[in-house]
Amino acid sequence: MRWIWQQPDWPDFHYDNRALDDRELEFRISSERLAGRFEALPMASQEDATIDLMLAEAIKTSAIEGEDLDRESVRSSLLSLITSDTLPDNSDQKAAGAASLLVDVRKNWHASLTHDLLGKWQSMAVPEQRYTPILRGAYRNDPSPMQIMSGPYGREKVHYEAPPVTQVPDEMTGFIGWYNQTSPSNRDTKIPGIARAGIAHLWFEVIHPFDDGNGRVGRAIADHALSQSLGYPTTACLATAIEGGKKSYYLQLEKASRGSLDVNAWLDYFADRVIKAQEIAREEVDFVLAKARFYETYGDQLNDRQARMVSRVFAEGRKGFEGGITTRKYEAITKCPNRTASRDLSDLVAKRIIVPLPGGGRTTRYELAVVEPAGFGLEKK
Repeated sequence: MRWIWQQPDWPDFHYDNRALDDRELEFRISSERLAGRFEALPMASQEDATIDLMLAEAIKTSAIEGEDLDRESVRSSLLSLITSDTLPDNSDQKAAGAASLLVDVRKNWHASLTHDLLGKWQSMAVPEQRYTPILRGAYRNDPSPMQIMSGPYGREKVHYEAPPVTQVPDEMTGFIGWYNQTSPSNRDTKIPGIARAGIAHLWFEVIHPFDDGNGRVGRAIADHALSQSLGYPTTACLATAIEGGKKSYYLQLEKASRGSLDVNAWLDYFADRVIKAQEIAREEVDFVLAKARFYETYGDQLNDRQARMVSRVFAEGRKGFEGGITTRKYEAITKCPNRTASRDLSDLVAKRIIVPLPGGGRTTRYELAVVEPAGFGLEKK
């Protein structure tokens, strides 16, 4: 039997609960600390942090599927959905769909899964397109095999084949029933949060119920399960953690989809990604806090051009402005002549708002100074 759904005891997954004990405890402690860190932010910064975290997730969960989204379009959609529960006029459909999915999963973290809810999420993940046979909001109905393949035409390698279309409705009914019965709100449940989220993600991907969008919906289900285990929406960046090692993710899914129903290796991998996701979220929250401190300290010392440049640097997120700030980049961002750019940068250096990067060669490169909490002064990043 090639695939796990062909096993006679499918879907009786088995694993060693004790193997996840340490990471389950770490997950809960880290989540509480992260929530405390988040709540310590000023209200405006909490909104910024929420949008930045969801922005990264929207970009990365699509990147895992090889799809690039426009960062500013996603940000605009997230901001509009969070503040007014509507999408901007003439919004980019892919960006709007990715943003809508994340917001809806966060809003409905406590809800039970249903066929309709999953169909709704898939419709968000796969915006309507003309001249495409892809079903939206409904399970696949094409009788031909659903296969994941790679390689050139005629020499394709089949990495996985999902259950036939005739089995999908029953398979999904069984999956949804298990998911809701194992909810932490059910006092009889004894499945640790990470194990439940990891099994739910794998199980859904094995069924592969939709024509498209299975990966994005499957990761949304994992986030939903982690949120239910905590009792509040998770801020962990699971898709971001997965995208950083995308090849490993697909390899682990492929391995888990073959052979036995022992999922210890898959859960070991998944637990590591969950912990990594929390580390990323903590860095994102710290970045937002650093940005707030920066503007509190220097906001009133920036002219319009300098403020535009600083905003552009912060828009790059926690990884910073690639290659640093240079006179040429400053000119491009602010649309000013070279002399003005040089004068503005010299002013920022004199005020210690920017500091030179080492090893810049003939071109001087700068980065924004880091404002430490009160009592620690300034230092370079």
